Amino acid sequence: MANAPKRTGSPALKLCLTAGLLLLLGACAARQPAPEAPGRPAAPPAAEAPALGGRMTADAREYPWSALGRVNLAGQGFCTGVLIGPRQVLTQARCLYAARENRWFQARELHFIAAYQKDSFLADSKIADFAVAPGFSPQGGTSLANLTNNWALVTLQEPIGGRTGWLGLEWDSSTLKAAADRGEAAYLRAGYRSDWPHAVSLHFGCAAPQGGLVNPCEATPTELALPTFVVSSGELRVLADFYLHSASQGGSLATLTATPIRNNRLGRAQAPARDSLIGRQPTATAAQLLAALGYDVSGGKLGEAVAAFRRDNALPPGEAIDFTLLAALVNAAARSGR
Repeated sequence: MANAPKRTGSPALKLCLTAGLLLLLGACAARQPAPEAPGRPAAPPAAEAPALGGRMTADAREYPWSALGRVNLAGQGFCTGVLIGPRQVLTQARCLYAARENRWFQARELHFIAAYQKDSFLADSKIADFAVAPGFSPQGGTSLANLTNNWALVTLQEPIGGRTGWLGLEWDSSTLKAAADRGEAAYLRAGYRSDWPHAVSLHFGCAAPQGGLVNPCEATPTELALPTFVVSSGELRVLADFYLHSASQGGSLATLTATPIRNNRLGRAQAPARDSLIGRQPTATAAQLLAALGYDVSGGKLGEAVAAFRRDNALPPGEAIDFTLLAALVNAAARSGR
């Protein structure tokens, strides 16, 4: 018996299916973007402001970050050091003790590099000597003497501070806190982190908790290990409380640096020499913060962005990038959670 022919449907059904297919293809074609005219590339999408979350890297080839460096420890790691004079570097006392060998490092085993970024640096020196805070004991753990006098002054063989610039110290006070409340001062931590060793990291706060159990503003252990600083009165200064609990304990450091302590301050910041390869203003940092706050810094518009931010925040007008601007930018980014 012959097989029955396959049912293929009526001509009317075929016509409906064909018409439906043509309509579907037409709709898809209508959704395709129109081709660009020859020689006119498509406009790039608007870039979103980068979210910093209170953490960013800085350009170590610009002052004041150039005054920070790494004290390299005989191939056994490093710690952050801060130039506070042409040959003087302040660091933590515990950093210079080789715990695995139960001894202090020797000066010849140490090396200081400044303005270090991505395996390159602009200044370095061997170490001539170092002095540890009186009363500090490497076996003292969390004794009061260790907690309140964890500093060492490293003396360099070469006066590289002239090329990198250096910073002064200041102890925290109600005056500084009031200036910060007015937006005239800003606190931050900065240095070389163990988990980010090839760039200067900045940590200046972040967004408030959004109803969760985890506090996003809580610093990580590596951030807590970074020295603290304050931007105020036209300079960045080391917040000396990180190393010494109070100015009254700073007599030995003042003697070693041959600098008296006056009005809670020891020494004063010094920008790099004008013929230095290091930039004298934190231009890259300002650009990063402005971009995070939603200002357009692309295509040579940094000056316009600076002027707009100054206008929006009642700062002296102009396009100057200075420490007044830096303090205001850090505070604005911290407030906004950027």
